[in-house]
This record gives sequence, C-alpha cells and structure tokens, in this order.
Amino acid sequence: MTNEKITKTPYIIKLTINGKNSETYRVSKDMFIRIKNIIKPYQSFKNKSKKVKCIETGEIFENAKDANDMLIQKGLSYSYDAYNRIKEVCNKKRKTAYGLHWEFID
Repeated sequence: MTNEKITKTPYIIKLTINGKNSETYRVSKDMFIRIKNIIKPYQSFKNKSKKVKCIETGEIFENAKDANDMLIQKGLSYSYDAYNRIKEVCNKKRKTAYGLHWEFID
C-alpha cells in the first residue's frame, strides 16, 4: 500500500495486542475500507446483529452498522465506529448518539 493524502477527517485504526492499544493509524476513508475488506475474513465476532430503529425518523436498520452508514451518508458522522455509540443508546448506557434516540427492535 502506498502513502495517501488524507482528506477531511481521517479514519483511525487502532492495533491492539493482548488487550492494550499499541499503535494508532490515521488513514483516508478509501484506505480504511480497503484494510477492512482485507481483514474481514479474520473477524473474531460473528454474533447475529439486532435491528435498530431511529426514534426521530422512524427508520429501521438491519443493524447498528447500517445506521452508522446512514449517519456518514448524511454527513452527521465521519467515524466508522459510531455504531458503538448507537448500541450504547440501545442498551440504555447513553441518552442519544449524534443527537438521535435509538432502540433495538425484534
């Protein structure tokens, strides 16, 4: 992979070894997606995801990551880890994520 010019807000990749953050990388969106696709087959968690509903808009998403993609498309977030905040709201650990209320649905 070659060095790339990072535009807008960089995406951050954290390398964790034995539960400790050892290195952090700031990369472009394109680089982030390429790396994610390369390492996806090695993903350790493959839990069945829950559907998520945005209370304000009524939109229902297959999972928190799909809701995260909507936030990015609408320019409300530049982070691919916003889904963690959405899940925290669904689990009643936060009141809102990105100014919106969220809930898990069956």
